[in-house]
Amino acid sequence: MPPKHHHEGNVVQFRGRGTRAQLREAMDARVPVQIARSQISPGWVHGYVIGLAAEFCLIAEVSDAMQFDGFLALAIGDIDMVEQDPGRAFVEKALELNGEAIPQLPDFDLTDWQTIAESAAHATPMISLNMLDEENGEVSYIGRLVGAEHDGLILQEVDPNATWYPDTGAYEFPGIGSIGFGTQYMLLLAKIAGMPPVPLPPEAMPAS
Repeated sequence: MPPKHHHEGNVVQFRGRGTRAQLREAMDARVPVQIARSQISPGWVHGYVIGLAAEFCLIAEVSDAMQFDGFLALAIGDIDMVEQDPGRAFVEKALELNGEAIPQLPDFDLTDWQTIAESAAHATPMISLNMLDEENGEVSYIGRLVGAEHDGLILQEVDPNATWYPDTGAYEFPGIGSIGFGTQYMLLLAKIAGMPPVPLPPEAMPAS
């Protein structure tokens, strides 16, 4: 079972039958949750459910510092456990002391990975495509959404030193594990990187 990093307490199970019903219950009750995707990652996702569609949900993540730190879109089919955070009382009080209110994105389109990426790119300058990886669970690629093809998304990446890549990369929809955006890290990365250069076409890149 994934480790819990918030204060321990009594775990309250949601009464709804099925993952989507439990997510709906958590969203309507506005309670902090912990979400497990054991087939993808050993850790928990901590936060509040703020969006829900047929196949996807949107989580406002809560950091260890008890602050909202970005958003994460997940496929409901990948979720195998939804619980009320066992440290609910602590989380709610800590967020209140930090002056944090549950963020809302009422017009966010959770239809599919493409609409999720486009909605995220509309809200913030950079997004993170977290691609499924057999060894690491997910590997994150951060950058500017350039567009989409019939089978995937086109991203102009930025490296950890806030340097833009000169070209773009394609990321197929079946390989996406989640999409993140709006974290403090990505917002700072965007500020330091500045405006991206116009991507070079593939034929202009040197041969590898």
